[in-house]
Amino acid sequence: MTTRNSSGSETPTAQDIMTVDKAAGSHLEAGQQVKNEATIGTPTTTTATEGHALQLGKEIEAILAENHTVVWKKDDKGNLLIKSSPGDPQNPRSWPNWKRYSIVGLASLLNNLVCLCVSGYSTGVEQTQEELGFGSELGTLGLSLYILGFAVVYLVSWTVFTIFQIPLALAKNLATVLVCRFLQGLAGSTPLANTGGVVHDLFGIDEGGLAVGIYALSSADGPPLGNVLSGFLAQVQGWRWLFWAYLIIFGSFIIVIFFCMPETRDTIITSRKSAQLRQQTNLPFYGQHELVKQAPGHFYKVTIVRPFKFLFTEPITYLCAGINGFAFGMIFLSNEAFPLIFGGGNGGHGWTHSGVVNLTYGAYVVGAIIGFALTPLQDARYHLACKRLGYSDPEARWWSALWATPFMPIGLMIAAWTSYSFIPWIAPLIGFTFYVILAAILNYVVDGYGHYSASALGGVVFVRNIVGAIFPLFARQMFVGMGNQWALFLLAMLSFFLIPIPFYLFYRGKHVRERSPYCATHFGQD
Repeated sequence: MTTRNSSGSETPTAQDIMTVDKAAGSHLEAGQQVKNEATIGTPTTTTATEGHALQLGKEIEAILAENHTVVWKKDDKGNLLIKSSPGDPQNPRSWPNWKRYSIVGLASLLNNLVCLCVSGYSTGVEQTQEELGFGSELGTLGLSLYILGFAVVYLVSWTVFTIFQIPLALAKNLATVLVCRFLQGLAGSTPLANTGGVVHDLFGIDEGGLAVGIYALSSADGPPLGNVLSGFLAQVQGWRWLFWAYLIIFGSFIIVIFFCMPETRDTIITSRKSAQLRQQTNLPFYGQHELVKQAPGHFYKVTIVRPFKFLFTEPITYLCAGINGFAFGMIFLSNEAFPLIFGGGNGGHGWTHSGVVNLTYGAYVVGAIIGFALTPLQDARYHLACKRLGYSDPEARWWSALWATPFMPIGLMIAAWTSYSFIPWIAPLIGFTFYVILAAILNYVVDGYGHYSASALGGVVFVRNIVGAIFPLFARQMFVGMGNQWALFLLAMLSFFLIPIPFYLFYRGKHVRERSPYCATHFGQD
């Protein structure tokens, strides 16, 4: 039986759905048999209920096949829940590698630019203080408020982020600078929050090592790269030109985003597809997430409550948040420490050109690039472990961090006792690299939590942003009060407490995941 839709063409009605005996070998799409509801998992199967299977009319089967869609379940309200079939060209994981890596590269570049804007501000803060008349503590607050803005809200636009360069470039007082830096941090949170999700949308667990590495590289080298690239501009052209330059660069990316950044989130793609199917067939096709979202309080629970719940109740989340927060805190603390170590006034090397001082942040960039170059070794170790076990082994993601994490206190110790002015300037920069640790955290959290990884990463990122905002606020006082050597020595001692975390999760992580109601549901899933 058929009806006519709004365009006048004939479309099948709900009577085209009929229930038949399971033995009849019913199909929903080109040879795809139904599967029991309890074994939800692969999009190539559909669901039988109470010993029967669903069979659709030929017209509906043709529409489903045309849209690369399967019906995997009929709920108790009669809704037909759909998933993409293998090879669906709309599924981001089916896109060619060149396209997937290009999107990851673009998303990571946006992430890099936002991080660059974090530290780039610091290169002109002394000139800002002189012109607008405020102290160094309030100048540092402009850095901290920007970082703190990341932790409040994610879904804001790149356009707002770009526009807020204008009032900063024209600022006449400190209040304008502080308010705009905070709001700019809010606006810049989009790529920081979404890049990890983009990687997960485009790549499965076993193939995502390199993609996560690109994402981690953009996060690790972004803040110090801001100092390297902005230092001479602030010194020569003045602090206002920092924001005019950012306006030009970031503004050009609005066009790039519009034309080159497609939608990758599977829930949104499925929602568009289900809406199209409902229009074509007059049948209740839905993605499962569309029905869940209708529950009262779901958005509040998922976006606000769950990340904090993970942060305080999930050992993997709070352990990863601790080591990740300290690593990023050190990077942002360096914005205050390096000018004291290499500049004048605190027993440092006495360099007077801020552009030259800011070049020292290149140590972080070089370290991150070296760490990224070792990604194939980490991936080889991971795949070897998976081959030996016969299934995915998230704990193998920590292998490179086992030897990299001890270099954190070792590097800080070297920096502490080589930061005297009579010792070559290169010595304190040895060991300043955190890329390997960051990449291990991102890979492990995504692999271990699966579909819940966004909530876990939300908790990890929240701690990172809070610590990153706080550390610069006390850095100058600590280095001036204790001296460069003892301040770095204290940080080295604190970082020793982080060394056991990678070893614990490498050897005991599987047992931790088994006790988690969120990790356990994703063992062996992609």
